[in-house]
Amino acid sequence: MNILLAEDDKTFGSIVKSELEEEGYVVDLVNDGVEAVLRFLDGHCDIFLSDIQMPKLDGIGALRIIRKINRDVPSIVFSGNAGQDRIDEALCAGVDRYLAKPFRMDELKACIRNKLLMVAKI
Repeated sequence: MNILLAEDDKTFGSIVKSELEEEGYVVDLVNDGVEAVLRFLDGHCDIFLSDIQMPKLDGIGALRIIRKINRDVPSIVFSGNAGQDRIDEALCAGVDRYLAKPFRMDELKACIRNKLLMVAKI
């Protein structure tokens, strides 16, 4: 399974990438929403993970563009300081799940497994 991870915090992004790779996922880590959209266009992605607040293009903006390309790709966004208005905006953009930072890695892994299982059943 291929995961596209957009996270501007290099340390946090590397930790998430490493943890998910230990689970057997192939993880493509990018640093902002523009890179995420370009990488999505270039390759195969089974699930999109993104921080909400990033430079150039935030995670919600990237999700909106990705949803226009493929409305069925599962998505999870996260943030350490998003207000309810930003969470609602993400839900309106079509996100499947929101996680508040800091979150437990087993919680993220369970969300990924559940989203991928739901897609496989369709």
